[in-house]
Amino acid sequence: MSQIDAYTATLTESRAPKILKKADNYDMKKSRYSKMTTCALAGIEGVPIEIELCLMAGLPAFDLGGNCDSTVKESRDRVRAAISNSFYVFPKGKVLASYSPAAFPKSGTAFDLALALSVLEASGQITRPRGAPEIAAFGELSLDGRVNTIPGILNRLLTLEKAGIRKVIGPPCEFDCSKYLSNCTYYVVSNLTEAVEIYSGIVPAKKVIAKRQIDLQSIDKHKKSNSASVLNRLAGQEAGIRAITIAAAGWHPLLLMGAPGCGKTSLAAAVAEILPPLSDEETLEVLLVEQIADVATHRKKPQERPFRRPHHTITASALLGGGVPPKLGECTLAHCGVLFLDELTEVKPKALDVLREPMELREIHLARSSWRITYPADFLLIAACNPCRCGERLEADGDCRCSEYSVERHLDRISGPLYDRFDLVSQLNRVKAPTLEASLQQNNESRAVKIKASVESAWERQKKRCERLGTEFYFNSLIPAEELLSFMQMNEDCLKFISELAAKMCFSFRSFHSVLRVARTIADLRSADVVTEEDLALALDYRLALPSIMSERSDIA
Repeated sequence: MSQIDAYTATLTESRAPKILKKADNYDMKKSRYSKMTTCALAGIEGVPIEIELCLMAGLPAFDLGGNCDSTVKESRDRVRAAISNSFYVFPKGKVLASYSPAAFPKSGTAFDLALALSVLEASGQITRPRGAPEIAAFGELSLDGRVNTIPGILNRLLTLEKAGIRKVIGPPCEFDCSKYLSNCTYYVVSNLTEAVEIYSGIVPAKKVIAKRQIDLQSIDKHKKSNSASVLNRLAGQEAGIRAITIAAAGWHPLLLMGAPGCGKTSLAAAVAEILPPLSDEETLEVLLVEQIADVATHRKKPQERPFRRPHHTITASALLGGGVPPKLGECTLAHCGVLFLDELTEVKPKALDVLREPMELREIHLARSSWRITYPADFLLIAACNPCRCGERLEADGDCRCSEYSVERHLDRISGPLYDRFDLVSQLNRVKAPTLEASLQQNNESRAVKIKASVESAWERQKKRCERLGTEFYFNSLIPAEELLSFMQMNEDCLKFISELAAKMCFSFRSFHSVLRVARTIADLRSADVVTEEDLALALDYRLALPSIMSERSDIA
């Protein structure tokens, strides 16, 4: 080699970044090992995942193991490009990464950031300070090294905190996650370089302002000045308002049945307005559901209860959830809120019947391929339908053109077991012309406030009753059968009265208990501790049998 060539080589070597020299000079004959903690999702719960990475001598290869699907395996190219474009060097030789536990199926792009940090640490380009606590990471990497947001950030943080992790690196979240964490620090990064700095303990993380919280403040002010309750302009539907009040006070499933345009949809929309706001615990539960939802939730305030109104062409999978990996259904999206099914008799019977188990268990168990998922589904079901195809069956001055056979086919889409699960069935009639005219000028602002106050008072009575009896909190609709007598507080005459009526009306086991629970709610709305015969009689009015609807026309005539 000439002196000029030697000088040129020396100059080039001196100008090369030190980090490249460190990456290229490690001994390929020795294997390098690193370990990183990240988090996956199983339903709304997180599952800690440990990524073990080893650099070995051999032909260049990048292999991932541990029950990873195609989306996880695609991360190899993203990580390689992100490392190169962030001015680091992807190591030579064979790179082997293992995700454990291996029995749990891995899906999604949330493991990119943890995998990239493992590669850099194993190749000696970064190192964790000695004595520093364990740190976890998750996030999706772009090809240029940016860290993109992922679903379920809060879900993963709470899981890692529970697992003992005190420091986590991840992408920005749309709200401030720190107020839900008590013993864990979340470092927000926007690219791989920032993540390396945090991992190496060089600089502290930047604080990111929650954009959603700022937006919500302006939305709340606008909403307070312009919004008006639906109930303030509902005139003449006192029976329907009474029904939704009982449903909201006791969390009772309600079926509204009446002619087209009689106010069924407006009443259902008013249910969400009279329900008390979410508690802190419920707010967190709803937030965890929304974090993994891939559809818009349309909630304006954090304490606002969800209100879901799917189209009547919805399928069973869209209601419960499905797919591989399983996605959320409308039942879970309505958790702690209202699920409104309009045009109930137009929904496919197969889709309707899948509601029976969630209404009883208040959760959904899905088994899809290697996935076993449990989703929460504690929703208040409000349904509406017409009594017949033309809708005039219950109108005294209506001209119903449906035959008995047509009415039977129309109502047969609601199966007996599902119909039996409705604690309340309310018949609605059209409002007369003078009342319609008066409703244009009516704006009773205190009406909705009074109804909401009565519902909140009934909820408070239920909570105090459960505390007094030493049981966990139950809504009246969920009181266990073995505890009904202690909750009812009724005398022998009332028990004899309802037993005789149940025998005459051939009530099922579920129907009999349903009447007792509704009577308990009616008594709570009038601030009474003891259930009377009047409460039981009012509750019986809402146990309308389908055969009576088919014979309603002849009774009217």
